[in-house]
Amino acid sequence: MAADRIMMGLDIGSSVTRAVIGSVNKDGQLMIDALCEKPTEGVRSGTILNIEQTLKTINSVINDAELQAGVEIHSVILGVGGEHIQGIPSNGVVPISNRDQEVTRDDIFRSIDVAKARELPQDQEILHVLVQEFIVDSRSGIKDPIDMTGHRLESKVLLISGSSSVCQNQRKCVQKAGLQVQRIMLQTVADSDVVLSPEEKEMGTILINIGAGSTNMIAYCQGGPVYAGGVAIGGDAVTNDIAYILNKPKQLAEQIKCESGACYVPSVNPSDVVIVPQVGGMPPERIAKKALAEVIEPRMAEIFIMLQSKLEELDLPAGFGGGVVLVGGGSLLSGVTDLASEIFKMPARIGFPEAIGGLDRSYINPQYSTVLGLLRSEAKKQSASSSNSSRKDSESRSFTSKIKGFFGRLF
Repeated sequence: MAADRIMMGLDIGSSVTRAVIGSVNKDGQLMIDALCEKPTEGVRSGTILNIEQTLKTINSVINDAELQAGVEIHSVILGVGGEHIQGIPSNGVVPISNRDQEVTRDDIFRSIDVAKARELPQDQEILHVLVQEFIVDSRSGIKDPIDMTGHRLESKVLLISGSSSVCQNQRKCVQKAGLQVQRIMLQTVADSDVVLSPEEKEMGTILINIGAGSTNMIAYCQGGPVYAGGVAIGGDAVTNDIAYILNKPKQLAEQIKCESGACYVPSVNPSDVVIVPQVGGMPPERIAKKALAEVIEPRMAEIFIMLQSKLEELDLPAGFGGGVVLVGGGSLLSGVTDLASEIFKMPARIGFPEAIGGLDRSYINPQYSTVLGLLRSEAKKQSASSSNSSRKDSESRSFTSKIKGFFGRLF
């Protein structure tokens, strides 16, 4: 493993913090060496409220991962999400500078730089510049404009920004743990890298990550991202509802939700019952499972309706043939795909991360899509960078190989 490039992905969730260590060999193959998780302290709705508590969690999970992998890590790819995330459409137009009027990489970089120059609120910083399409003169829908002839190049992008204070607090925690932040990545972008295929993005797909403290969404149309954002409501709100209605401690309410919860009332058998443990040595209580579902469904429906309204504001011309894909811990609730399908009026499915070398099958689970996606995304970037470096030393190159790594970094 000494010759391989070692990297770590860190996802600081509201309920669980996960760290994964992987290695990329010279052929660009990713191998998972360790995956560890710990209950999170000091975080609510994706925002750090207590740095010392969060630092304790980070130190614990990183130390466990390093021991499991047998390596020492110096930097991390950090996942971020929450209500503070914004997806801002922008475009950049430049004249094609080549004497032969052929689009070059320099033209593309210049057009993207123009698109990035959009003024943002002072408390926001750019996390990603995701290319939607290129337009050469009046020809739209172009994914690869290199060597095309024209006079004007336009790049349409989605600027992903996040709260500077939220991101800085996460950086500070990682730095206090003795590590550097190699890159901050939007959680749903990471999810997309291990859950969605290029065909699904082309058809149009909505990916929703239902976490404990927040729910995040990214939507793709015609291969490019058209929306990214989130709401500050997640699975914890469901747990709180159960605790309040049943008058139970939150820990017990969480157990009831995970073991017996359902969020789509029509799918629940009216005769099914749930055994609710009592505190203080009292005998267990029996309640109808349908009654429990009637507590859970309104909150989950509220989350989906809030996200749906954000999409409706975009007034997109194209539909979502790929439907809705659900990941995160909240996607494991019984009936969640039925409820999402009813509200969004399109098919819905659970998204499972792709199999990666060295990964135990138990981790091919929607809960781990973000942390695995952080490594998958970085592995793709490293592979693309290596391909570009080797191509510079090669005198004879095909058109396909010339652009492969370059566009792998843009989309």
